[in-house]
Formats: sequence, C-alpha cells, structure tokens
Amino acid sequence: MFKPYRRPTVAVVGAGAAGCAAASECAFAGFDTTLFDKNSKIGGQFTSPNAPRVSRSFHFRTPYLRLTRTDGSPASISKHLEAAVEASGAIFRSSTEITAAEFDAGEGHWTISYSGDSGFESTSFDVLIRATGESSPWISVPGRPQAKVDDFYLHHGIEVLGLPNALFVDGPVPQDSYLKRHPLAAVEARADHCRRYIRQLEIRGPGALTVKRDKWLVQPGTVRGIRTTLAGFDAGAHTFTTASNYDAQTVSSTTK
Repeated sequence: MFKPYRRPTVAVVGAGAAGCAAASECAFAGFDTTLFDKNSKIGGQFTSPNAPRVSRSFHFRTPYLRLTRTDGSPASISKHLEAAVEASGAIFRSSTEITAAEFDAGEGHWTISYSGDSGFESTSFDVLIRATGESSPWISVPGRPQAKVDDFYLHHGIEVLGLPNALFVDGPVPQDSYLKRHPLAAVEARADHCRRYIRQLEIRGPGALTVKRDKWLVQPGTVRGIRTTLAGFDAGAHTFTTASNYDAQTVSSTTK
C-alpha cells in the first residue's frame, strides 16, 4: 500500500526583498511556505528608521508580485514586499529567531528550531531557503559537525554545494547597468529558481537533492547571465537520494 503523496514544504529565513520574493514564488506555486524574520514587520533593511530612499524602479517586475506602486521610500517598499507575501498565501512568522537547522536524511527534511512569542518551537520543512544576508552558524552540515556552511561554494550563486535541499538567495549580485534599471532582477530570478528547484523534489518525493561536485559552476558574471542560467534546472548536475524512511514505490508511482 502506497503512502499518501505530499507536496514539499518550504522555510524561508529573512523577510527582505530576496526572502519575500522567494517565499511568494514558492507559495504561489502551491507549496506550503513559512517566512521567518527576527523583526516584527516585513521589509528587511527597509524597516530600519535609518533606511535610505532608493530608486523609484525598486519594485518587482513579475506581474503577480507587483501589486503596489513604489516611490523609493522605505515605507512604500516594505508595503510592496508585504503585499506580495500576503497575496501568495505564505505564512509570516514575525519576531522569530532561528536557533538551529538540522537535516534528517531518514525523513528527507530540515528540522528548524526557533524562538518567538510562543517560546521555543521546532518544525520540519523539506527545503530551507536562507535570505538573511548574514552568516548561518545555526545551519548544521550533515555528517560534518565542525564544518561551517558559510565556507561552502554556491552553484550558480544559489544552490549550496554539499548541502541537501538548501538554497541561499542572499548572495552578492554583479553591479552592472541592467541592475540599475531593474534593481530586483537577480532577486526575482533566484526566487523563480527556488520554485524550479522545489518542483524537482515534488516530482521525486521526499529525499535529498544535492549538486554534484564535478558539476559545480560559479555564478554568471552579469545580471542577464543570472536570469538566463536560473531560468532552467539542470537535472544532470544534481543527484537525488530517496529518504530512507520513505517507500520508494511511492516515488516511482508519482513520476510515471
């Protein structure tokens, strides 16, 4: 008898522009998504009292994410990001500090521990997306307790080499002329790639999706290059291992 099939669940840590874009894309695609942030409001750096004004073009271009107008003020940008998250159906957990994240190979998911208004809690998610723009000592590397995840390379600037079911959308972006006209172009490209990546897990079922070390490629050198590269998913550059506690027949039955 087959186990019931379920769609992957997603945790996004950091509610700035990158985190809101990733959480919204995943939620709009139908994945149960939770967005965590240590601040009480969505907006990342734009919630700071000292947040500077930016270009009036600082807004999403994706139609279903661009729900409000922006005028370059921090308040308008925070409202813009919040509108996208709310429309997507992603759950926002405010004033929440992530304390640990450990991957369970048997279940094929991350167990994320955090503290907030309700005290200390832990929840399991199939995919972990970091969007904090900060180092992550709270992420444990499977089988390598002394390893620091921030020392790992990123495949195309987003997929963490050697870390299963993990994406970092907060890496540096090339500063070129295209970015000046479309400030969130790389942010949206990475968010779209998150959806494509998670779709692979939806097809295969619970397990570990990782980049093959001999297939690792650096981030493209331009924003246009990032958009082109992340608009697809190279299955041949990845390996998938079914969760040991999951019935392999279930996976084959959902991919026929």
